[in-house]
Amino acid sequence: MIWWLKARRVHPVLTLTVGAFVLLTFVFRDNAVVLPSFSVSAGNNVVLSFFTPLIVVGAIGQCLDARLPSAELTGLRPVGWMDTGLALAAVSAVLVGSGAAWLSLDSGAALQAGRNTLFLTGLMLLGRGFVGRAAIVLPLVWVFAVVFFGRKTGAAYHAWAVTGLEASHQYAAALAAATFVVGVSVNQYTSRTAL
Repeated sequence: MIWWLKARRVHPVLTLTVGAFVLLTFVFRDNAVVLPSFSVSAGNNVVLSFFTPLIVVGAIGQCLDARLPSAELTGLRPVGWMDTGLALAAVSAVLVGSGAAWLSLDSGAALQAGRNTLFLTGLMLLGRGFVGRAAIVLPLVWVFAVVFFGRKTGAAYHAWAVTGLEASHQYAAALAAATFVVGVSVNQYTSRTAL
């Protein structure tokens, strides 16, 4: 187990990025920036914490890609299950941190950042089963697609723009959880073939 943690670089990479996510969630609160958009002419205010899930998703992808192929293929340890546990633990820590920020700051953006991390991690894990290591760009492409094309009006997002929907939106929470479950399942099934 210790060698697996070292090979996956959990302590120097994942622990620090989850901590950075929680810290930035507290710092950013509900602060927003105005970004360009192709779908609306004005009013594309995007909360800063909209981008913080990318930190954690990138770290999870990096940790899962840090492999020792010969040892993992010939070993007896359940590496696929350990990788699944790693993704679950990281996302659980993010959800606890964003929930704490939501409770202490009464910030919907904090809760939204946790939900978006769940969705984007699931998207990345789902993509790993089909395109391998290149799946790390899927969450980034998704986030910028939502920023540039996701708005119906200055205040409302399209239904496909799950990460832009409000924190209290039930559809977005259900879709984020479903995407994560499917992503973890696909990653579990394909983790050894992705070497």
